[in-house]
Amino acid sequence: MNKTIYLEDTPKKKFIRQMFDDISQNYDLLNRVISFGLDGFCRKKTIVPHEQDSVALDICSGSGDMSIELLNRDNFNGIIILGDFSFKMHRLARQKLGGRKNVYYVCCDAENLPFKDSSFDGIINGYSLRNLDDLRAFGSEIHRILKPGGHSSIVEVAHPPNKIIAWVFYLYFYKLIPIISRLFTKKKYAYHYLPFSLSTFLKQAEVIKSLKGERLEGHYEGILLGAVAVYRLRK
Repeated sequence: MNKTIYLEDTPKKKFIRQMFDDISQNYDLLNRVISFGLDGFCRKKTIVPHEQDSVALDICSGSGDMSIELLNRDNFNGIIILGDFSFKMHRLARQKLGGRKNVYYVCCDAENLPFKDSSFDGIINGYSLRNLDDLRAFGSEIHRILKPGGHSSIVEVAHPPNKIIAWVFYLYFYKLIPIISRLFTKKKYAYHYLPFSLSTFLKQAEVIKSLKGERLEGHYEGILLGAVAVYRLRK
């Protein structure tokens, strides 16, 4: 299932693809640095319900960290398909995952997926919602490709509900992260875009409402004092 799906790009999708291609080599290191290593904790918490999945999709898979967390679970014996539209991110994921026989790669668009209806037991996604054009379209695709009873778990940076925590978080996220990123990459524009993409992103209740639509059950939970949210959806 190593196939490429060519789709018509929007300006935002072209920008996002180019950005992730540009920062792919420094992406993992910067994630660890700017999150103080807590990005891994959040991924571990997110993938727990998927240990029994027989066929799972890691959409917007990036460098493969979400898939690695699931593959490292002793109880997981299924197949994982990594779906992303950045070739360089796929290349990085292949390097990290080696020659695992239960891992496949598909270059695809999260809002127009090339999979048949009811194909997956579970869908996981890490830190990509802010980069999508249409959350409702993404939620509709989740519903379409999940098997009945299947579930999806998504982790994303969020808006802390506590005003004091939010002020501290925003100060770090908007002001300090762009400065720190300059020490690691020449692609400064990416680490200006990534923090500030949160400023126009929906609040958690609006996100889950958009994702679940009228056909999915869903809720969200805040972690790290509400700076991160995990969204759970079920068909």
